[in-house]
Amino acid sequence: MNLENRLRDIRIALKLADWFSIEEHIDYNIEFSLGFLFVQGRIVFLDGTILEFTESITPERLKYRYHYMKGDGTLIFRYDNMPHHPELSTFPHHKHYQNGIVESTIVDLKQVVEEIIDFIIR
Repeated sequence: MNLENRLRDIRIALKLADWFSIEEHIDYNIEFSLGFLFVQGRIVFLDGTILEFTESITPERLKYRYHYMKGDGTLIFRYDNMPHHPELSTFPHHKHYQNGIVESTIVDLKQVVEEIIDFIIR
């Protein structure tokens, strides 16, 4: 995975989120020579909903968690690739809702931000 491209895509997603957010806190740890990228953040959107996310990329693995919730902490949805649902055909990728878990392809921050913007403007 090309870290420079991934970092560029993350920055594009954050610029997109900026149009619909009131607060953003993002931390980066990048070591290009080792093939390591770690990004975590919290975005508060105009409607009071919150996205907390983590992306960790190493030469061995991509790990992600995008947790979208109401201001009171109630889950709206969460994408992650923790290997705890082997029964799903998209294992380890899946999406959590309050009422259960569904299959999901791999997602990135831009896709999640776009989904949230659709949720906000509906």
